[in-house]
Amino acid sequence: MGHEQLVRETWDALSHGDLRPLEASLAPDARWRAVEDGPWNCENRARIMEVIRTNLERGLGGEIEEVRDLGEQHTLIGIRRENQGADAWPLDDGVRYMVLTFHEGLVSEMKGCPDRAAALRYAGAAADA
Repeated sequence: MGHEQLVRETWDALSHGDLRPLEASLAPDARWRAVEDGPWNCENRARIMEVIRTNLERGLGGEIEEVRDLGEQHTLIGIRRENQGADAWPLDDGVRYMVLTFHEGLVSEMKGCPDRAAALRYAGAAADA
């Protein structure tokens, strides 16, 4: 299964309250880094799942605006949020961007980015590292 298909199927499952595909796609040591690093970053799969579960309970959702593979290891995701509160992280014309990094078929990192251009730069820098 390609990364784009995995992302879309996982998002669809999440939108129906099924967290199993997300958990299965994450490496045990997966990290979820915010736009700005801080104590809110999730440093393992268990913490990521806890935050996602809480977000779903709070009614956070949206639609995938864009999924684009950026080579074998990185995938860009743009999500248009349904409920955008004052405390939401930066949006680029209403879209939240994230870069997924894959290692051995599993997501090893999810990195929030302030806009699409920053996401593309991040993926490029990570690929060069």
